[in-house]
Amino acid sequence: MSAIAAATANAHPTIRALSGAAPRRQLPAGATALLVIDFQNEYFSGCMPIPRGQQALEQTERLLQWADGGQIPIFHIQHIAPEGSAVFALGGDTVRFHPRMQPREGDAVVQKRSVSAFVGTDLAEQLRSRGIKALVIAGLMTHACVAGAARDAVPLGFEVVVASDAAATRAITRADGEAVDADALHHAALAEIEDTFGDVMATAQILQLPLR
Repeated sequence: MSAIAAATANAHPTIRALSGAAPRRQLPAGATALLVIDFQNEYFSGCMPIPRGQQALEQTERLLQWADGGQIPIFHIQHIAPEGSAVFALGGDTVRFHPRMQPREGDAVVQKRSVSAFVGTDLAEQLRSRGIKALVIAGLMTHACVAGAARDAVPLGFEVVVASDAAATRAITRADGEAVDADALHHAALAEIEDTFGDVMATAQILQLPLR
């Protein structure tokens, strides 16, 4: 059965499946990078604690070990805001990386002021200069900066794989009073990414992908 036929046999196939996208079987050797987005104190001890943040951190640690073993470049993304801002304020503690997510020697650090790591930064240029074609993305928050990076990476020519359990988000209350719980928001964001932009896989699945 072709990929399109298999997709149409499903009552609600993704747009990517309808377009013939096949399940990911490998990552390009020497052309894959790991993006680690916004593992900062704000999401652990600041104003926006994330219920499953610790789980996402632990799965990201596994991805970091995988990247080290495969000589995969690592890019730590750090959100920053002006001094005195309510969140991520420069000079404060919450803008700093989580103690277990400190960039190591050889890791790249890209600071951003927008939701997307590609807006107002030279991230795309840095990736291209290293010959990167595919991105494995982990981080916080799923519906915001993780999804933002995935959405912007694809039209820039990068393939995207989001690590579903190495990302997490928090509950929000909308202006009209509607409450959206963290798990619902997380799963909806992952579904949006998989529908249109790229692959969504658990960390264990990513670790099994050959680099070819």
